[in-house]
Amino acid sequence: MSSDPRQQSILVVDDMPANIGVLLETLSKAGYRVRVAPDGESALEQLQYSPPALVLLDVMMPGMDGFETCRRLRRLPGLEQLPVIFMTALSEIQDKVRAFAAGADDYVSKPFQHEEVLARVRVHLTRRELECKLAQLNRELEDRVAARTTELNTALAQVEALKSRLQQENRYLKQELCETSNLGEIIGSAPALQAALRKVAAVAATDSTVLIHGETGTGKELIARALHAQSKRRDKPMIKLNCSAISAGLVESELFGHLKGAFTGATDKRMGRFELADGGTLFLDEVSELPLETQAKLLRVLQEQEFEPVGSSRSVKVDVRVIAATNRDLPADVRSGRFRSDLFYRLNVFPIEVPALRERAEDISLLANHFMQRMTRKLGKPLERIAPATLTQLNRYSWPGNIRDLQNTIERAAVLATGSELIVDWDLGPPAVSAAASSVTAAGEAEQPPPRSADAEHQSLEAIEREHIIATLRKTRGVVEGPHGAAQLLEMNPSTVRFRMKKLSIGKADYLTD
Repeated sequence: MSSDPRQQSILVVDDMPANIGVLLETLSKAGYRVRVAPDGESALEQLQYSPPALVLLDVMMPGMDGFETCRRLRRLPGLEQLPVIFMTALSEIQDKVRAFAAGADDYVSKPFQHEEVLARVRVHLTRRELECKLAQLNRELEDRVAARTTELNTALAQVEALKSRLQQENRYLKQELCETSNLGEIIGSAPALQAALRKVAAVAATDSTVLIHGETGTGKELIARALHAQSKRRDKPMIKLNCSAISAGLVESELFGHLKGAFTGATDKRMGRFELADGGTLFLDEVSELPLETQAKLLRVLQEQEFEPVGSSRSVKVDVRVIAATNRDLPADVRSGRFRSDLFYRLNVFPIEVPALRERAEDISLLANHFMQRMTRKLGKPLERIAPATLTQLNRYSWPGNIRDLQNTIERAAVLATGSELIVDWDLGPPAVSAAASSVTAAGEAEQPPPRSADAEHQSLEAIEREHIIATLRKTRGVVEGPHGAAQLLEMNPSTVRFRMKKLSIGKADYLTD
């Protein structure tokens, strides 16, 4: 509503021509546009089609009086706030009360005082204009508040999503610290290892999918971390999933996440490893252990870079580079139907073979000394060298468990060491080394140990590992997790301990006694 009188119209409702003439002259001179209605019916008709800025309404009219006209006017859509000033010669208080009860805003008495009429008209038009401006400001404020509320809700949702992501990343990283506490840098100069590292350097800067093949304990994860560290994704996380340590029923949830209530035990929404690795690298260790159904879903993610969390129909887009590793003969698994051929070809874009430790025997001394120095710092022991006889036997052993096997042997020896020289306790060391120890001469020379097959050595190592885990479980009375559980004593992840227990057929009867 404009405050310019030339743009404001006033409807005068009166049956007396003399009154109409006076008001027409007074209001026109003040700049208002004046419209006239001789009775209530015609006034209501005009109001429906062209509402004015203000109504001057006579009380006493033939037919419908001013009171009824005002009541009906107030019921018309959009005219609830239209200023109405009664014109009356009545002086009784009850008549004025009736006027206000009918919906009037004010009244002027007859005979008219020109200045009074103009003053009251200006006051109510100004009031109405201010009310309209205030209503508009309120609407604008409400719109701004609504928009800001939407922005804040969106921001809050983003913060909650980020909080959830950080919590899950934190949980994952804690798990990673437990699992990778014994990892180190890649050490060695053997030609077979250097050939693998040259492949790493060649493919690292690309987004090509890499399949790392090697025996257990050869350092496939270190190769994967080297690939990530040299890639353009190095500032984003490298997320790992050991496919062999996750049950078939939970592997999809671990990979793709799930919604709350998606299955029994899904008490919260959880982000999967693919989403955690967005922008970075996902390392799928022992990928050959994935169930066939999950292999099909993994193939789709590799092809389309999108997936649906368990229990959701909404697709999530990601940008993830996949590095996979296996110790199995995947082509043989493809032929037997254990592994999808299309997934194999999609993973095997750039294969890297990690040599076994027996294929890089020249690196055994380097690795053994490296592990000794690390245990020296960890245990605070003054170890300075490995005994020559021990070093000789370490170099002669075939190491079916590869680098991890060597590392564990050095760690056991370091724990038991009492002087500055590290000597392997053959009763705790690898069986082939133990057999050789009996032939070590006083001069420190050793006879060649009797031949022993790799399978027999591997079986004996598993027997040692089984007894070690059983002994630890006996100490903890079967408790795996927690600050005094077997996992902490073994420096292993709880899920890994349970996996090894299952693989080595360790049951309650083995470690719980009456």
